[in-house]
Amino acid sequence: MSAINTVNHYLVRYRNLSGETHEDCVYASDAMEARDLACEFHAELRQRPNLINAILRVS
Repeated sequence: MSAINTVNHYLVRYRNLSGETHEDCVYASDAMEARDLACEFHAELRQRPNLINAILRVS
């Protein structure tokens, strides 16, 4: 029997180099995957993943 991975909705909040706050919504199995997806979508985060302020699971 195969395991079922539940996918949750996550809000990834980050700042750009100008200090402006941005938010992205992604579907991921956990917060680390949400972080990886956000980094994959944005070159700025790929270079500086510490710009991420919060990863929040949304109901």
